[in-house]
Amino acid sequence: MLSISRIQAASCLQRVTTPADIFIRSKHSSTQIKRLFKRNPARYRVAKREGLVPEPKPLDPPKYAAVLEPNMLSNGWSAPPGPDVTIPSYPFRVSRTKNKPNDAVGFLPVYSEFRKDGSRVTTRIKKVSGDVDEFLSELRSVLQIPVPHNPKDDTIRIRTGGTIELKGNRVREVRHWLAGLGF
Repeated sequence: MLSISRIQAASCLQRVTTPADIFIRSKHSSTQIKRLFKRNPARYRVAKREGLVPEPKPLDPPKYAAVLEPNMLSNGWSAPPGPDVTIPSYPFRVSRTKNKPNDAVGFLPVYSEFRKDGSRVTTRIKKVSGDVDEFLSELRSVLQIPVPHNPKDDTIRIRTGGTIELKGNRVREVRHWLAGLGF
């Protein structure tokens, strides 16, 4: 009987809540909310079909045309341009590798790197000097890589020591472009 009276007394006491006291706990975590509601591919397709997604800006054409058509070997080596080809002065420079036997001309320093058991592939361009911003804008226009709205989502990164890193295996395209410019 004593416990019944306590329950009755507790039910009689009512606490008045204000909007500041109310905290609604979300059923989903912030990652789930982004996945389900903000970055949902189905919602994106519907928004794109209805014209709510802005079209990406067209990329500028490359400023520097190829000086010559490179002849690439299967191992990735290409001969530098001969003395009869005039190479314009570029605001950037990519030096070839050195220390080859018999004073042979080295390779273009473009490498692929495989991480996470081969599921993540990156392309590295080393020995870049000069105006790196001009090099990046030309690289974006040649490879058709748009400038992202968020810098964290960029597929191109500038590393220390004149190294540029791209997401994906773009080694052949970059070597062909650099050899065409005469590097």
